Amino acid sequence: MSEKTMNNAPEPIRNDSLSAAMKAVRENPGTESTVVMLNEIVNARLLIPITLDREPEIDKETGNAILEKDTQIDFELIRNKEGQIFYPVFTDGEEMRKCATDKDQKSLIATFDDLVALLAQDGNKVSGFVVNPMGDNLVFPIPLIEAMISDMMKHRHGEDAVDNIEDDKETEE
Repeated sequence: MSEKTMNNAPEPIRNDSLSAAMKAVRENPGTESTVVMLNEIVNARLLIPITLDREPEIDKETGNAILEKDTQIDFELIRNKEGQIFYPVFTDGEEMRKCATDKDQKSLIATFDDLVALLAQDGNKVSGFVVNPMGDNLVFPIPLIEAMISDMMKHRHGEDAVDNIEDDKETEE
């Protein structure tokens, strides 16, 4: 029996490489350190605080929460001095506790793609997301997120084009 099963606690979320990349950008801002940090954000699993209208059941085997079908999920939001609203996201539980007002704060694990999907919802007035707002306070406004997505798409298409050219060469031979 694994330790995870015995204590019913899922593995904690940690993003040590992202935290190191954010520190590197603060200490030595530049293109290379920024690119590494942006790649880490895209691949990270982050915590996003939520409020539920009812308590979830906990799966005894995995320790994961199971939500009833019509459970209402509300995402916590923060506002900057200019009045813009952002989703706060956290690299780990320790960073989230710095911002939590509720001792039993609930959270979801979110990826960059999940955050993009949240921001893309119709009628959404949220301006982006902020990583560790009470610590690193790294802001990702929508224009930056759109630029990241555009760059990723160009990169993916560029790789596909190279693959297609190589495939064509093999076909000709």
